[in-house]
Amino acid sequence: MSSSDDGVGDDRRALRRLLDKDAIVDLVHRYSYCVDHKLNDELAALFTDDCVIDYGPGSAPVIHGRAAYRKLLDSAIRDGVDYGFAATSHHNANVLIVFDTDDRATVRTSMYAWHRTQAGKTPQVWGYYHDVAVRTADGWRLRERKLHLLGTDGWHDDYHRAEHTCPAIAAPNGQP
Repeated sequence: MSSSDDGVGDDRRALRRLLDKDAIVDLVHRYSYCVDHKLNDELAALFTDDCVIDYGPGSAPVIHGRAAYRKLLDSAIRDGVDYGFAATSHHNANVLIVFDTDDRATVRTSMYAWHRTQAGKTPQVWGYYHDVAVRTADGWRLRERKLHLLGTDGWHDDYHRAEHTCPAIAAPNGQP
């Protein structure tokens, strides 16, 4: 029996796919961890150099490139004082990953984020991250991230009106 007939190739491909899914889920969770702990260098490193990040209307403009994202992250800190949120707690669930190719995946993640402002208010947002993750020499990275909010509580009015339609992703042949 040749190695092409013994199923080993299929097993290796299945194992590779499971490891890739695990790495992408870790990438999604690592994003939230870095945001919550204000690890800006590590957070920026989760994105590709040519990334596009869209947090929606009422937030920052669409961000093009890791350098621009890093600049945005740094803009909240001036003279050693953090003018951003006093604390945040981001939660992810229901991570759905569909591989477009072996090196590119479409990812949908349910999210909930609690924030505490410097003034002590606690706005909350929830919805979905729509991501494109790509395999790089440094592992899986986010090339695209778009936030689709379904609701807010205590958030300022001009932030991302609730979107009740989220584009679905279809599983290609052979993927559940």
